[in-house]
Amino acid sequence: MDTTSAVTGSVVDRMKSFVRPAYHAARAVLYYPKARQILKAYSAHYEAAQTFYRSTTKLQLQNASALNVTLVERSEPGRPSRVLSLPDHYPALVDRVRAAVREQLSWTRNCWFFPKLQASSLPDRTDDLPAVKNGEVIAVQLQDYGHVEGLEDICRAVLPQLEARVFGAFLIVDKVYIYRNLPSRASDQVSWLWHYDNHPAQIRKIMIYLTDVTDETGPFEYLRAPETGAPLYIPPTPLSGYGRISPGLIQRRLAEGYQGHKVTGPKGTLVFFEENVVHKANVAKQECRDALFFQVRPATFRPDRYIDPRWTGSFQHQDFNPDPYDTTPHLKAGMLSG
Repeated sequence: MDTTSAVTGSVVDRMKSFVRPAYHAARAVLYYPKARQILKAYSAHYEAAQTFYRSTTKLQLQNASALNVTLVERSEPGRPSRVLSLPDHYPALVDRVRAAVREQLSWTRNCWFFPKLQASSLPDRTDDLPAVKNGEVIAVQLQDYGHVEGLEDICRAVLPQLEARVFGAFLIVDKVYIYRNLPSRASDQVSWLWHYDNHPAQIRKIMIYLTDVTDETGPFEYLRAPETGAPLYIPPTPLSGYGRISPGLIQRRLAEGYQGHKVTGPKGTLVFFEENVVHKANVAKQECRDALFFQVRPATFRPDRYIDPRWTGSFQHQDFNPDPYDTTPHLKAGMLSG
């Protein structure tokens, strides 16, 4: 890039940094009435889901000690601590999924790359991509989770506990996200910046590390209070977009004593978190990090399977449905043809 192009790009970036907050503030005001309707609808739907669950199951699970499970949730007065336990065969389930994910991510035809690659033709193997070798790619996303064996088995090991101890309702997996953080020299951007997902509170995520994760291999990080450890939570206004947190707000919270907490741990480490806590990914500096995400939400029916094409989407689908009774995965606008 020549000097003129670099200067122009810098000016454009600065202009965007000034315009973007005002644009999204105006958007939030515009969408506020619709956001309130969505939040009320999800709250009423959740009550209906809990009523149905109580009427159809007597399942009661006893608390047990848990290994490598992190619950990133707001603290609520009077609410007992909730501990999840992992079955003895959980490590074998993780190994099975890990092997399938590694095989799928090794082929470029199965992947999307971030930042997006512009080349018209790519080598067959992901590791052979020049952009990967040069550290230009932050992450590799798996296009289709359908070829990964063992996902439903992991759900059946974990989700009944969340149904009984956390939600008090049956759950469906409405998104499966699988991606690899690569060692990269790219700057922080999008999900690698502090943000919240700006979804209704009833939608949560489960993250499972498929590789050992250290401070240098791209851990999940969230902001938490210094004394209580409670995560910083921002009330959602769905559809208002742009859940990125301004650097100024982050600096104020850090000055108040909030700290970024990186969740590290061995393969199989599980993190269950509220999507509207302030969090971010980290760019890997050494080895890659493979991670599996389940986005879950309550259902007013008892599903035969947690993962099902009728209600489970992935990267190419909208982040959430404004109507909680609509469980159909809808393609993002950019994925529609015609």
